[in-house]
Amino acid sequence: MSSASPDHGLTGVAKTLLTPLYGRAHAHELAPDADFRDPLAARVLAGTGFRPSEVLTDRSNAVGSVHRAAVLDGVARRFAERHPEGTVLSLGAGLCTRDARLADAGSEHLRWIGVDTPEVVELRRRLLPDSRVRLLSGSITEPGWTDAVEAGPGPALVIAEGVLMYLDGREVSRVLSDVHRRFGPGTRFAADFFHPLLAHSGLHPIVRATGARFRSGARGSRGLAGLAPGWRAEAEHPVMDRIGPAQGAAATVLRVLLLGHRPYAVAELAAD
Repeated sequence: MSSASPDHGLTGVAKTLLTPLYGRAHAHELAPDADFRDPLAARVLAGTGFRPSEVLTDRSNAVGSVHRAAVLDGVARRFAERHPEGTVLSLGAGLCTRDARLADAGSEHLRWIGVDTPEVVELRRRLLPDSRVRLLSGSITEPGWTDAVEAGPGPALVIAEGVLMYLDGREVSRVLSDVHRRFGPGTRFAADFFHPLLAHSGLHPIVRATGARFRSGARGSRGLAGLAPGWRAEAEHPVMDRIGPAQGAAATVLRVLLLGHRPYAVAELAAD
């Protein structure tokens, strides 16, 4: 890491991609029991020239990002095995290396597409030049962003990892509607979310580290599905519970206080 000006050139929300990258790079030591490895992450992290103050290195956040990635890897692997000619579309692709981690899943016909802002796309092309992901530069909150996404012969899985909480409620609804309109019935959508009370509390340390802020949340996977017509909740995967005993106990208490809703989880939705 560099003590001078960081090489990544990221600001605001874009800078939040550094923390999950740090977690994946150190997964072997932080979460040895997670059955998760990312051989590319350490090299990519070093290439960003990040500053320690820009990254959440505490165990809870770093390990949480590892378990989130592992859950979404599982979702993507199951999809790829069922639909070897499908499309995996990543919203806010960042410096994710899922295509490399799942190189043995699906077939050579599986399509990987990533959408992100111009600054992130430029950085990704520099640090991951051999990635199979076809990159599209743009914002998922802008009208018509799906026009550049070509529909393939199979169904699509859309992944929003560490993205939706930085959009407001209306933007989340529009994204879900845009995805449904572009890909239609049979589409899968996987995303992590916070309960609204936690999202709007302003207490998450990522806010202090990057200046970004959470702008929305959902009351469970059904609450997320209900933000736009044509979606139903298929599954909800806990994440806090996987980090450790203390986080699991906290998640249990919070779930009681939140009337049965998880404080943080990964939702799987299906389009009708």
